[in-house]
Amino acid sequence: MNLFSQRYFYFFLSLAPAIFFYFFLQKYGINTPFADDWSAINGFIIRFFHGQDSFIDKIALLASQCNEHREGYLSIVSLIQYSITGQIDYMTLNIIGAGATLGVHVILNAYLQRYQLPHWWILPLAFIWYNAAYFHNVFWPVCALQHNSIVFFILAVFFVLDGKGQPKTQFTLAIILAFIAVFTSGNGFLLFVAAFPILKNYSPSYWLFWIIGGIAFFSLYMWGYQHPYQRGHLTDNLHLIGAITQTFFVYLGSFIGVFFSTSSELRVQLSLVVGMLVFGAWVLFVFRHIYQLIRQKSSLDFILSIQLFILATAFIYSIGRANLPIEFVFESRYAINSTLFLMSLCLMIWHVFPNIKSWKAGAFVTFSMLYFGMSYWNNLLAVVNFTSAQSAAIIKHSIQHREHYYFKDSLGRKADLGAPNLQELAQLGGPIVDFTAELPASVKYANDVVSLTFKKGFFALDTREAKLEKDFQADIPSLTKAPKGSDLLQFTLEKNGLRYFGEKTRVKMSHGSDGMYVVFENAQKEHWVFSLYFMELDRARQIKMHDAIYVRKAAGFLPFIYLPDGDYRVKVFRVEGNQTSLVGLLPHIPVKGM
Repeated sequence: MNLFSQRYFYFFLSLAPAIFFYFFLQKYGINTPFADDWSAINGFIIRFFHGQDSFIDKIALLASQCNEHREGYLSIVSLIQYSITGQIDYMTLNIIGAGATLGVHVILNAYLQRYQLPHWWILPLAFIWYNAAYFHNVFWPVCALQHNSIVFFILAVFFVLDGKGQPKTQFTLAIILAFIAVFTSGNGFLLFVAAFPILKNYSPSYWLFWIIGGIAFFSLYMWGYQHPYQRGHLTDNLHLIGAITQTFFVYLGSFIGVFFSTSSELRVQLSLVVGMLVFGAWVLFVFRHIYQLIRQKSSLDFILSIQLFILATAFIYSIGRANLPIEFVFESRYAINSTLFLMSLCLMIWHVFPNIKSWKAGAFVTFSMLYFGMSYWNNLLAVVNFTSAQSAAIIKHSIQHREHYYFKDSLGRKADLGAPNLQELAQLGGPIVDFTAELPASVKYANDVVSLTFKKGFFALDTREAKLEKDFQADIPSLTKAPKGSDLLQFTLEKNGLRYFGEKTRVKMSHGSDGMYVVFENAQKEHWVFSLYFMELDRARQIKMHDAIYVRKAAGFLPFIYLPDGDYRVKVFRVEGNQTSLVGLLPHIPVKGM
């Protein structure tokens, strides 16, 4: 028996990048909420279990709106997790969300098996799929349970519809999965259009039911819908034809961005060219195979539905974000869509050239492994900057039981308009639509959630972060001192903040909470924690050593909008391997202004 002819042998080989992917999550992931998590997860949990809502109101709360999305799947998963453990555990939510990535892997393997396609195809697909470009969807719970999960549910709908069983059974299950998809992420509606290449294999009565289902789900979604304050209407940007076109093609070609650092400007131009080329090739392929695609059932139906979903997502995004800088296309949470588009293109190429010689197959696998490796290499810096910022934020929230964020009043003075004042859990409303720091009411809601979360024990810091919280508040004589001259950080006091720069500052990041931190301490011994931002991956050390992530060159700005006015001393810390050392001390920093 030839081992390499066995389908499951290739599937088990394809689990290698998956194992690395989940190891990476466990090593650098932090049990902490971030940004929208406070409203969509914590606010929802507090309101659901402690509000005075009726049973019907609680059901409606499951699909409550946060920004433009109704994240019912996120709400149900959070509810179940909290019901089991009695606390909100964000690492568990991250793992569940990242588990959807494995679900996509399984669906793709089953698709290859259904149509008896070459066994080895799963290898390059897996290496492309488990990349680090969409790290937000691994380390940020609300993204993990939205962006990862919607891709899984979309593929599940297409896979079920494309089955070879009883049409009625398949259609019923697909409708159920479509409902879940719609209430996982707003772009879930697009599957009702994208699925038509598969629906051609059903009788017209099923088409009618599909359309009715889409209209019904859309009506339910829009019932009581409020347009978020911070989101522009699609119609506002329709006149920006050039920006819409550019954004669309950059989005489609953005998968090429893994070969460049996150600060590279070249990736925009190259993504634009690649996006135009692949879209042109796709249109040409569709026209050349139009008869087969319209009249015959084939393995291409599943691929084409995936591509239509991505194209529609890119189009809607391009209209909605046409007035924003083009670099926003490369935000990590959107990279999962461009990754899926690349995988679908690979599948289409292999269909066009089915008799791929062994050396060409090896070339595809080699490319996918290079893609996998470069995605991590070029995103390591962004990952640790993100996780250390999460760590600093949650420690600061644990100490302060709020986030300080100031606004200017009518007289131009610095005003604290977001102070929390709720004392009882039942006083908190449900997740809010306009969750943005631009609005004082939004900041106050977030602060009420933060305050209640810590005071009422919904969340507790993990061991590592709890140790750092203690270290950051310790008296200076009891702190371990770092060797002099090892960091060479420079600080410059400016009108509205503190600027820092360290050309030779280096850190070995063995955990998501490692890094450099500054702690502002006032006369009342109150503390505000911030992480320092690093500009470069320390490539020389990274090539030699693989036990951690090595970064260098700290540079950034700490705005006083996050601090009450007053006099502070500033302690600078290095954290490596969860060991804290004092790097330096600024004895007198006056904070005044925004």
